[in-house]
Amino acid sequence: MTESQVALVTGGNRGLGLEICRQLAARGDQVLLGSRDAGKGHAAAEAIAADGGSCRAVLLDVTDAEQIAAVHAEVGASFGRLDILVNNAAILNDLAVQPSETVEQVLRQNLDVNFVGPFMLTATMAPLLRRSGRGRVLNLGTQVGSFGNLTDPDSPLLDDICPSYQASKIALNAATALFAKELRDDGVSVNSVCPGWVMTDMGHDDLPEYGDAVAPMSPSEAVAQLLWLLDTDPPPTGGFWSLGEKVPW
Repeated sequence: MTESQVALVTGGNRGLGLEICRQLAARGDQVLLGSRDAGKGHAAAEAIAADGGSCRAVLLDVTDAEQIAAVHAEVGASFGRLDILVNNAAILNDLAVQPSETVEQVLRQNLDVNFVGPFMLTATMAPLLRRSGRGRVLNLGTQVGSFGNLTDPDSPLLDDICPSYQASKIALNAATALFAKELRDDGVSVNSVCPGWVMTDMGHDDLPEYGDAVAPMSPSEAVAQLLWLLDTDPPPTGGFWSLGEKVPW
């Protein structure tokens, strides 16, 4: 795409979200970097702007309905449309916990951040995505949240266990299918995409169970293989993708 697009990225102040913001800004898009920490969000946006990109920080905790409404109002007033929504913000805090050991608070926290927040943000932004005429929604998913991998005895991910996170990401896949069906006739595509194992805090530093293992992809490599879902015309919709290939729900 050569035409400047308006993009909103949640969890944009670090890791994969920050790299998504960088690459979108570098190609000329107008980026709204969502962050629940105002200071970190502004610092990240200023660094991108210093490199010549158009990037603005917006306060956005996806579990806060008032903040979602405020961002909707800001995007509407400033641009009148939203071309790209990347639901990237997520938490993973129950690695190696068995379902029967799950703490209710952790389960609800994962569902709120990883599913309810993106669902309500997408619903709120739907009118602005419709105005785009070519809106794109990317829900950052994971293959450990695939029913196929959970039930396939030959899956290399069969033994990976983080039940609250997995349940929330499976629910997010359901949201992908639901919004794709609703918005298809409005020219809006909605897809889930697994970036793979990436060298971020969530991908390594927060996972001591992996010891000295190193994630095989850098954030820049992971993001580069996501952008085709924004640029393909006509785009696929209602799918679950990883490394450019469709993967089982």
